[in-house]
Amino acid sequence: METSSAMAPDIQREHWRGSVALKLELHPDEVTTVPPPEPLFVLAPRLGYLPQVAEQALEHFGSVLPPGEDEVWFEYQGVPLKWHIPTGSLFDLLAGGRGGYPWCLTVHFRSYPRDALQPLEGDGVQASYFNSLKEAAYVLTGSSSSVMTLTKASQQELWQNVLEAKDEEFFSNLSKMDLTRPTRSRIPVRVYCREKVFDSFTGWKSVEYASKSVVLDSEDAEDLTLRGVLQRCLGVSLDGEAGSGREVVAAGVELESDTNLANVYPHLKNADMWLYLVVRPSSRA
Repeated sequence: METSSAMAPDIQREHWRGSVALKLELHPDEVTTVPPPEPLFVLAPRLGYLPQVAEQALEHFGSVLPPGEDEVWFEYQGVPLKWHIPTGSLFDLLAGGRGGYPWCLTVHFRSYPRDALQPLEGDGVQASYFNSLKEAAYVLTGSSSSVMTLTKASQQELWQNVLEAKDEEFFSNLSKMDLTRPTRSRIPVRVYCREKVFDSFTGWKSVEYASKSVVLDSEDAEDLTLRGVLQRCLGVSLDGEAGSGREVVAAGVELESDTNLANVYPHLKNADMWLYLVVRPSSRA
C-alpha cells in the first residue's frame, strides 16, 4: 500500500469515518408483544465498539422487553460477540467477504452470558479502550506513562474524539502524549485468524489470536511483509495451496502478501493505535 504524503490525511479521514451497516433484531425470548418489533437499522463506526449502539437499540426495543435489568449483548450465528474488539474488525473477521450486508445481528438485554463474555459495566468500553491504548503506547515508546498520567478531563476528551470519529482533534490531542512520534522502531499489531465457518458449533474456537510488537528496523525486508509477520505470529502461510485459500484485510482493505506493514500502519491503525489484521477464508474460493 504505497501512498503519497498528500493522500495520507484523506486516507486517515475515510478510515475514521468508515462504518458498518447493522440490522439488529431482538431475540424472540425477549419479545413480549405480538407482532414483534421491526428490526433496527443503524450505522456503527468501524473504529468503535458494538455497545456504542446500545442506547439506540434500547430506545427502539425497550417498550417490548420483559421486566428485568438491561444488560446489552450481541449475537451472531448463535455466538455471543466479544464487545472489546472494534466493530469493523469483528465484521471483517466474521462476516466480511460473505456478501451479507447489512450485517444481521441479534441483540439481547437479558441473560448476559458471563461464562462467554467479559462483564460490561459502567464505563467498561472506555476503560477497555484505554487499557489497549496503554499497551500500544508501551510498544511505541517503551512506556505507558503518557496514557497512565492523563487527567480525567483529557481522557474524556480523547474518548469523545473516538466516539465522534473526529480524527484531526484526536491526533492533535494524541500529539501531546508523544504517541504520534514513536521513540522505538516498533509497531503494535493484532491478528485474528479464522480458518473455518463461524457458527454455534465452532464459535470462538475457530478463531486464533496473536498480539505482537513488530520490529521495523530488521535487516531482512521479508520480516516486515504481511507474509513474514503472519508466519512468525501464527505460523500462517500465504504461499502455496494453503495460502491461496486465504485473504488478509485491514480496516476492510484487502492486502497483498508482500505488503510492507510499515507503510500500512500510519494509515489504517485503529484509534487505540493498534493495526488489526484479519485472516479469513478467501471470498473468491
